Amino acid sequence: MLDRAHDPALDGVRGLAILLVLGQHAPTRPLIDGFVGVTVFFCLSGYLITTLLVRELQGGTIEVRAFYGRRAARIVPALVTVVVVTTAVLLVVRRDLATGQVLAPAGAAVTYTTSLFDWSNHVFVTGDYFNYTWSLSVEEQFYLVWPFALLWGYRRHRRGFVVAAAALATLCLALSVYLGVTRAVRYDQHEYFGTDVNALPILAGALLAIAVHHGRLSWTPRRAGPAALAAVVLLPLLAHHDDTDRPALVTLAGTALTLVILAGVGTAPRSAVRQLLASRPMRWLGERSYSIYLWNVLARIAALALLGHTLVGDAAWVALFVALSEASFRFVERPLRAALRPGGRSAAAPGSLAVPVVEVRAELASKPPRPPLVELVETPEPCRQPGIAAD
Repeated sequence: MLDRAHDPALDGVRGLAILLVLGQHAPTRPLIDGFVGVTVFFCLSGYLITTLLVRELQGGTIEVRAFYGRRAARIVPALVTVVVVTTAVLLVVRRDLATGQVLAPAGAAVTYTTSLFDWSNHVFVTGDYFNYTWSLSVEEQFYLVWPFALLWGYRRHRRGFVVAAAALATLCLALSVYLGVTRAVRYDQHEYFGTDVNALPILAGALLAIAVHHGRLSWTPRRAGPAALAAVVLLPLLAHHDDTDRPALVTLAGTALTLVILAGVGTAPRSAVRQLLASRPMRWLGERSYSIYLWNVLARIAALALLGHTLVGDAAWVALFVALSEASFRFVERPLRAALRPGGRSAAAPGSLAVPVVEVRAELASKPPRPPLVELVETPEPCRQPGIAAD
């Protein structure tokens, strides 16, 4: 297993995930099932956060207040910024929408309840301006429970906890299979937004993190690298296929492929897949994936309104979301994360940004190394949304 303070290939996994999401959101929409990128984010999130929390438990306990403080500092400022900007745009431009139609989904976005809002038959109430935040809400709902579950269960009886978590993941898997094979409903709200269905990739990533932490994958290095490279190739192929009437099955396939990639990244230090994912372009994308995730939808709607479903619209959309996300990354996320983290600016990581869920890099680097941990740099995290009003 790798043992290092930071694994840049994990930035590349987030870069791969955001590319899949962008492939679905592009005006010409080359990746119909690009929502599988959300599954990649979820699985990576469970892997990273559980790595951090299990490592904390080795020191005796989880500092829950500090954990939530870091998360809030990491994800809240940028989200509030984009929601405020979007709300202002809607109130000025979309005179056809009542004020309540704008403020209700905006409120759901900043309170991390969009998945529940969508699941209760309010999908695309404002034409998809806020819908992408459903994936952030699923993660936050999961992590309201997970640290306490680890504190109560994992610390007391590790094997029993793992068995219980695996049983829960199996139930989620069975539900996904049932929803996927018994009906074909385009953009079914339960399959897309249900916390129960989408807990599967997070739980799978969490269980993989525990296995890696305890050295259970020591037999994989020779096979993991080639398998992970194949999985990287298969994910875009899965995203290109049009299976939007059975999203639960796409989630299952995406979860399996992501687990293979993470296992390969964690156990094959000299593999081709690590070199690819740790390359500078993939790392750049991964470091800014949260900003891109937040701003690309507003940019897409503007590009569609001006240029329609054209390649020129694609180019304008890319230019717009890159500018917006880079500004958010430099002037909102990094400085406010540094100022709001527990301990203030002195506690902030000086390097690049991690994922939507939490800055794990500085946290793991600040603790004594415990082989065979692989550090991961993480949350969803990215959006599985079927379309927008302009479609």
